[in-house]
Amino acid sequence: MAARDDSPDAPGAESTDPAGGWLRPGRPLFFGLLVLLMGLYFSINAAQLERDRYVSERRSRVQAELSDFRARLETQVYAKVGLVRGLAVQVVQQEGMSPAAFEAIGAELLRGQPGVRALSLAPGFVVSEVYPREGNEAAIGLDLFNDPVQGPAMRRAVQADQPLLAGPFEALQGGRVLAIRIPLWVDREGVPRLWGAVSMTLDYEQLLAEAGVKPLEKDLRLSIVGRDAAGPGGDIVRGLRLPADSGAVRVPAFLPGGSWLISAVPERGWDARPWWRTPGFPLRIVLSLLAALAITRILHDRQRIRRLAGMDSLTSLPNRRWALQHLARRIARGRRGDARFALLSFDLDGFKPVNDTYGHAAGDLLLAEIGRRLTESLRPGDVVARMGGDEFLVIVGTEDGTDEPWLRAVAARVQSAISRPVPIEGHWVVVGASIGVACFPDDGDDSETLLRRADEAMYRAKQGRADGVAFAGPLALGTRGEPAP
Repeated sequence: MAARDDSPDAPGAESTDPAGGWLRPGRPLFFGLLVLLMGLYFSINAAQLERDRYVSERRSRVQAELSDFRARLETQVYAKVGLVRGLAVQVVQQEGMSPAAFEAIGAELLRGQPGVRALSLAPGFVVSEVYPREGNEAAIGLDLFNDPVQGPAMRRAVQADQPLLAGPFEALQGGRVLAIRIPLWVDREGVPRLWGAVSMTLDYEQLLAEAGVKPLEKDLRLSIVGRDAAGPGGDIVRGLRLPADSGAVRVPAFLPGGSWLISAVPERGWDARPWWRTPGFPLRIVLSLLAALAITRILHDRQRIRRLAGMDSLTSLPNRRWALQHLARRIARGRRGDARFALLSFDLDGFKPVNDTYGHAAGDLLLAEIGRRLTESLRPGDVVARMGGDEFLVIVGTEDGTDEPWLRAVAARVQSAISRPVPIEGHWVVVGASIGVACFPDDGDDSETLLRRADEAMYRAKQGRADGVAFAGPLALGTRGEPAP
C-alpha cells in the first residue's frame, strides 16, 4: 500500500478512526498520559500539603487551647500566692501570730475561695495552726522539713528563699492537694532568723477544673510533668508521660518555684486519615483524568484536522498541498545525500467521456476506485497523491543503479491497476494513464523543476510512445536489474 509520511499529520486511513480511536497509542495519548502523570504528581503533593496544613492548623488550635489553660492556671495560682503572702507579711511583722489572730485572718482570706482547703502556720517547719481546723486536724504536728513526701519541696523553697508550689500529694486529711509553701525569715535583734513557713493548701482537682482541664481531656491525651514545680525533668503531675516521637504540643506553665510542662496530643492522633483520603484528593484526580482526556482528544483532533487538510476527500489520498510539502521534504533529505527518488506524473486517459456519459457522480466513483487501486499497487514507502481533477502523482524511492526498465515496470504496474475495468451504474468502464517520469537529482533538484519535467514527459507519452511512459531525460544507468516486485 502507499506509504504514509513519517509525520504524525500525514493523511491516511488513521484519519477516519472509529469511535474511541483517539485513545489509540500515539503522540496524543502519550501527551495525555504525561498530563495525567503530572496531574497525579501535583494531586498527591497537594493532598500531602492539605493534610500537613490540616495537621498544622490543628496543632495551632491545640497550642492555643493549652496556652489558654496555662494562662488560667498561672493566674489562679499566683492569685493564691498573693493571698498567702498577705498572711506571711502579718507573721513577719508580728514575729509570729496568736491562734485567735490567725483564725481571724484565715477567715478573711478564705472568704469566697472554695478551692482553698486550708491555711497553716509552721514555726520551725512543724505545723502548729491550721484554718479551718475542723477536718484538718491530721495536719497538726506535720514536720514539713523532714517529711519524706513534702520535705524535698520545702527544702527547695528554703534554699531558693521564695514561694514554691508543692505537690500534688495525698493529704493527710484525704484527697489530692497542692500546697504553696513560703519560707519566712524574721529579724530578731537585728539578725535574720528562719522562722518557719506559712502554707496554703489547694484542692488539686478543683484548681485544674477551674483552669479548664476537663474540656481539654475530652479530645486530648493530656500530660503534665513537673511535680513540686520541678519542670520537664520532674515526676508526673497528671496523665502519662508522652513519648518524644508523639508529636505532642508542649507548653510550659511557670509556677512559684519552677514550672510544669503541659503536653497534649489528640486522642486519635493528629490526622488518622492517609493523604489519599483528604477531601480534595478525589476531585483533583478526576480533574487530572479529565484534563488528560481533553488534551488527548484535542491533540488527536488537531492531528486529524491537519491530516484532513492534506487529504483528498474523494479518494482518501494525499492532496496537492500535502504532496508538495512531502516532495519538499524528500528533496531536502536528498540534498543531504539521504535518498534518491523518482516522480511519476500522470492523468487518466478517457476520463472526460465517463463524466460526459454517466455524469460527475460516476466520475467520482471512478476516481475513488482508481485511488484505492493505486494505493494497493505501490510498495510501502512509496506515495501516491491526487493533484487535482484526474491528475495524480506517484513518488517512489530509488537507489544508485536504478535503471529505466525498473521504473518502466513500476509505471506498468500503475497502468495495470488503472486500466482494469470499473463497474459504473451497470456498465464496465475502462480508462488508461499516460505517465511522465522525472528523477531526483538527475532531472532537477527542486520541486518546480521536477514537476515541470515530469509533466512535460507525460505530455510526450500521450503523444508518442505506445506504452504510454516517457522519461524527462537520460538516466544515469547502472547495472540493469529486474524490476522490483
